[in-house]
Amino acid sequence: MPPRATIALLLASACQGRPNTATRVADPEPAPSGKCKWFDVQKGFGFIDVENQEQDLFVHQTDIKAKGFRSLAEGEALEFKVSRDAKTNKLKAIEVTGPGGDFVEGAPREPYYDDDGY
Repeated sequence: MPPRATIALLLASACQGRPNTATRVADPEPAPSGKCKWFDVQKGFGFIDVENQEQDLFVHQTDIKAKGFRSLAEGEALEFKVSRDAKTNKLKAIEVTGPGGDFVEGAPREPYYDDDGY
């Protein structure tokens, strides 16, 4: 596999002159990969430990490719694209898939309990 530029360098070149727009990084190389560091099923977000990078990436459940309930299992292998969030100007993972573009496995959905007994 050819060496990859750092995520920061990819975004720096892709986002020049457009500080307030979310920009997908056009990457002719294979999609970046990593593993789910942790994911909070109730809040719908977590972080990805990016392969060969020191910086973790934020991931929101709306950016996950899954059948039904969108979540990630801790340690699950992932592929994704990188974008800069328009509101926070921070890096985040988008179009998050399992290896080869497959659906993610995800964490099991936690049952809903109604404290009022209804």
